[in-house]
Amino acid sequence: MLTWIIIFLLLLILIDVVRLHKKIDRLNNHLNPQSSPPSDEEIEKMLTSKNSSYEK
Repeated sequence: MLTWIIIFLLLLILIDVVRLHKKIDRLNNHLNPQSSPPSDEEIEKMLTSKNSSYEK
């Protein structure tokens, strides 16, 4: 009987952790929106441009 109670409590804790993790992810995405990755043309421009910050 005691093992069932422990298993049930662990299951509840796991469910709560998953819900909290989803909320944190949503908040993170809201506070720090991810920009879209650069397109192929933008990458090509970055690679062929002569004024890069590495040369300074």
